[in-house]
Amino acid sequence: MKVEYPVINQSLEIAKQQIKSELAPKTSKEDGVYKLRIDPFVPVSVAESLILQNNKLDKSIRILSQDVILNDFSFLSESIDESVEEQVLKFWKDNINEVYKQIQEYYAYGFGVSEIIFDKKTGLPKKLYQIPAKTVFIHEERSKDENGEPISSYYAIQQITGKKDVKMRLSRYNYTEDDDELPVCFWLGGGKTSEFYDVPYWLPAFNSISAKVSLDELNAKKINEGNLLSGILTVVRPPVRLNEEKIDDSLEDQMSEAGTGIMTLELQSFNTEIPFDIKYIPISEQNYDYLSRLAEQCDDDVLSCFSIPKIRMMNASEKESMNSNKSDVIYEVYTKSLENEQMPFEIQISKFNRKYFNFNAIVNIETPIFSDKKELEVDMILKLFNNGILTIGQAINSISLLYPHMEINVDENNPLYADRYYNGNLLGIEPNTDDLNSFDDVRDLIAYLKDN
Repeated sequence: MKVEYPVINQSLEIAKQQIKSELAPKTSKEDGVYKLRIDPFVPVSVAESLILQNNKLDKSIRILSQDVILNDFSFLSESIDESVEEQVLKFWKDNINEVYKQIQEYYAYGFGVSEIIFDKKTGLPKKLYQIPAKTVFIHEERSKDENGEPISSYYAIQQITGKKDVKMRLSRYNYTEDDDELPVCFWLGGGKTSEFYDVPYWLPAFNSISAKVSLDELNAKKINEGNLLSGILTVVRPPVRLNEEKIDDSLEDQMSEAGTGIMTLELQSFNTEIPFDIKYIPISEQNYDYLSRLAEQCDDDVLSCFSIPKIRMMNASEKESMNSNKSDVIYEVYTKSLENEQMPFEIQISKFNRKYFNFNAIVNIETPIFSDKKELEVDMILKLFNNGILTIGQAINSISLLYPHMEINVDENNPLYADRYYNGNLLGIEPNTDDLNSFDDVRDLIAYLKDN
């Protein structure tokens, strides 16, 4: 006897089959309008559906994108033209939100796209506009060079229903003069698996993501019906004839009207001689505990894919004590992971600067200083100051690096900044009264940091 077991959410099973069919090596394929097109590994519609139905996945994508790109930029080079540096910094600062949206789509779909708008007078980039990834794909055009050798050119095609298709050049390539009138896009994506697309980080956790979606769907259904699931009634039967009502639909309607917490599940066999069979499976407290642990494990699997610690998700239950070394270690590891995450984006931005601004410096994107880690560092600075290890000037300079917006300045000519204190008592010679009066602001700052 062979029984065909249906899934809780049929759309997820269809999505799984779509992904399996797409996860083959990416080559150009025939298309009705565009003869050769290259699509991402995971259909954008499938990825979008999963992200919209899984809050943990959606939040993980947003948080990792924030931590990777919404930071200060600096440039590393032996000689830098300051006027060009200022111009480049302004461009990325003005367009950082567009890049942030682009990187969100990169983590969601495996690629992200922005259109580059150029200044007509200077010819330099002045604006980026993020393009929804679901409207774009890569199109290959094949031709032959002057020696008869085959060559390929790649373009991004934007398709929006009801509008004319837009053909764009990719900033990473050089094109002939015939393409000069085409708009240019800044494309993020491509690596060891494809020249244009990466496999989304969350894909290894697909089964966990789909399981969590199904659990949420099941819970919502039970809550809306006003009762909790107490058991599952399985009905095994031969195949349904055409236009024949399914038994589980009829039973479920009747049980819902009666106010029971029973879910019906009809299992059809391809064997026409299979006997009709009904079984009731009770859901005990142990089953509920299992489902609860399963939901938690599904969330953990998503975080693992993105290498995001639980504490970064702003979950109060995971927050460590401010004096705990564990938080510090977790953030140190996460910060190192972020530096590796930033590397491919730094390379692409450096190439962009080199091509369009003739600016050859290497881009360095700072990593965020997380509030827990920042407070731990301030606490350490104050301890070093209070034990006479740091001078007042050294302590203030260290704190100013953590809080640049406070614009704390050290007067190098004031000898008080070279003083050391132990438990609030000055070490060495007593300063005169005039020096102390000029130091009131510093006293207030130290008191504020100690109290907060």
